[in-house]
Amino acid sequence: MTYGPPERNANPQQGGAPQHLWPDYAQTPGEPAWQPQAPAQPKGTATLGVLAFVLGLAGLVAPFLPIDMTGYRQYAAFPLALPGVGLAIAGLIGARRGKPVAVVGAVLCVLALGVGWIMVLNYQR
Repeated sequence: MTYGPPERNANPQQGGAPQHLWPDYAQTPGEPAWQPQAPAQPKGTATLGVLAFVLGLAGLVAPFLPIDMTGYRQYAAFPLALPGVGLAIAGLIGARRGKPVAVVGAVLCVLALGVGWIMVLNYQR
């Protein structure tokens, strides 16, 4: 005795069920009823995240460069880190690629702002 779906041309008067009453998996025996789908790729580019990363890194390094910045060294991080924070936030909003880079850029920008703030508080005239 074998078990399986009823025959394709089953007659309801003979005890079989008509095909439209069969379960979904039995409707098309050659093809699976459920096809796995690839996850949707986010649209857009990673440009905003990369720019935030570069500005955060530059803002973190700029106050420590061995060049003559007498009088404004403590402010060197702010013009680089503030736009970097905005770009990192913009890079994190929506379906974009490069969100991990935008997060790292945001962290670097916040660190640069912290370093700049510490340098402003410790500035001796």
